[in-house]
Amino acid sequence: MKMSSAVEQSLVVLVMLGLQKDGLPVKSHVLSKHLEVSDSYLKKTMRKLGVANIVEAIASKEGGFRLARATKSITLLDVYEAIEGKDSFVHSTQLADRVFPAKKAVETGTQEVLSIIFDAEQDFKKRLKQYSILDLLKLREDGSDGIDWRNYEPQNQTAFV
Repeated sequence: MKMSSAVEQSLVVLVMLGLQKDGLPVKSHVLSKHLEVSDSYLKKTMRKLGVANIVEAIASKEGGFRLARATKSITLLDVYEAIEGKDSFVHSTQLADRVFPAKKAVETGTQEVLSIIFDAEQDFKKRLKQYSILDLLKLREDGSDGIDWRNYEPQNQTAFV
């Protein structure tokens, strides 16, 4: 299994929006600047998050993106599935069927392996469902009232590494 970088970027964006002062919308070009990614790439990711009702786009001069739901109701599984899809990542190409002559043994072995991987996938998704964006916002316990990303300039660039 390989997870795209868009999942990590989405989590960072959602934490940024969760920390956004007064919940004001943040434009995609501001987010992409802080993430140091292409704005067009980030817009595609944000579209997926919008379709999943995780973020909402506000169309206005002061618009941008903001969270569509409370941080406690957005799970890591929601984010993963919004980006990677809900389909199982367990699939067989039937390679063993083409290589080995013992068809019945191959079928049994293939089903056993797929079952093990499917169980692992279910465990993975179960764990992701246990954590929310709110859990990632624990850093806000410093007493700050948020960050206005629209006007924020980092002291040094290593702050985002």
